[in-house]
Amino acid sequence: MKIYKLFVSVFLLLLITGCSDDSTEYIFLEINTFSTTIDGGKVISGMDNIGVNPKLRFVFSRSIDPNAFEQALNINPSSDVTIASIEYLNNSSAVEVMLNLDYATTYEVILEGAIGLDGAILTKPINFSFKTQIDDTIYERPPCLNTNDCKQSVIISNSTGQGNFDFYANYPIYEDNAKWQNLEKAVIVVHGASINPDDYYGYLTTTLEALGVSEKTVLVAPDFKSSAVASGDLYWSSLGYRDGKTSNGTTQISSFEVLDIIINRLADKNFFPVLNEIIITGQSSGGRFLHTYAAGNRSESTHSDIHFEYIVSESQYFYYPTNERIDEQTNSLYVPSNCNGMLIWPFGYQLAPDYVGVLDKSSFDERFVNRSITYLLGNGSGTDNELNTTDCEAVLSGSSRYQRGENMYLYMGLKYPNNNHKKTIAQGVSHDGQAIYTSPEFKSLLTQLFND
Repeated sequence: MKIYKLFVSVFLLLLITGCSDDSTEYIFLEINTFSTTIDGGKVISGMDNIGVNPKLRFVFSRSIDPNAFEQALNINPSSDVTIASIEYLNNSSAVEVMLNLDYATTYEVILEGAIGLDGAILTKPINFSFKTQIDDTIYERPPCLNTNDCKQSVIISNSTGQGNFDFYANYPIYEDNAKWQNLEKAVIVVHGASINPDDYYGYLTTTLEALGVSEKTVLVAPDFKSSAVASGDLYWSSLGYRDGKTSNGTTQISSFEVLDIIINRLADKNFFPVLNEIIITGQSSGGRFLHTYAAGNRSESTHSDIHFEYIVSESQYFYYPTNERIDEQTNSLYVPSNCNGMLIWPFGYQLAPDYVGVLDKSSFDERFVNRSITYLLGNGSGTDNELNTTDCEAVLSGSSRYQRGENMYLYMGLKYPNNNHKKTIAQGVSHDGQAIYTSPEFKSLLTQLFND
């Protein structure tokens, strides 16, 4: 390495002092490494339990020369390495290398020298090592942090048929050869009406990394599509997912049941033997989904060995067990008139979806009162263009998104003093999923839930 640096220094000196005339200008070109990942996770030299078919991804500051790159890349011991494929992306500024390796072997990756399309030299050589898993059982892996690499899918079926469901996750949760020894917690985040699970996956990844808990936490961001992107995709038109409605098309399955199926996998001790807590959160329309899923789901009662927490974030719609609401002038309960919509799902129990309808109203309400629900509210004064101020059932909930959450929490305290609902306020945050999920208040809440 010292010889390489000396060569570069001498080369630069010659360019500046002795190898040019007055009419020629030489420019030394550099290429920097923006990121290096393995299977979507950050590279830490000396890491263990890497799969035998990993994907290395390099992202550079400028286009690279494929021939130069392939000559400069060394993976040792070379006798145990097969490069299955190399793909050049983004005008060759990103490179993905697929490898076939042996079990229980330590490998060293070295990349240095002039690899730029224009002759640019890598300013800081890449050099790291890793060890592959000991056999075909996966016990531990680095978490997937690069969202583009973390998309997964599963075939979900019921009596009406089957369909493909996509989601983002930081570990391959449907890997049948896995027995995760380090994953104690799970966080599931449900997107809002923009149907952008990748963004929410990114927000929560940032927070889990900041808290230093990614290595022990499964993160899942379901994708409740509004239309089929590919043939066979499950989808819910008109945001039907947020109310537990069945998917469109020939296969009809409640969005609530889809989440139950994912949770069943996380609760399976054959694959997740030490997982003991599942925290589910949803933002905006995802919060609307979660407020009723918290009471209606079948997962919590099925998996009694796992602790469940529900964090309803910045929803403007809430389920009320009775026809009472909060008078904001007096902070007391009253019964509004001339608003039948306030009794209809998801504001009330009437016309509840079939998934929920297997419970009678009293059983549903009992669960609702007793399950551990936290209202995550942002009290910022920014504009809220999505706030419904026309439908009576929405208006009766409160004068603003923040106030609707406050009113729901106050209602529970007045009507059901022994409820299990709590409240956390993210100071100064308006209707903003990124801001609220990376806020100090949410991080503190997550830390508390992890440590309880």
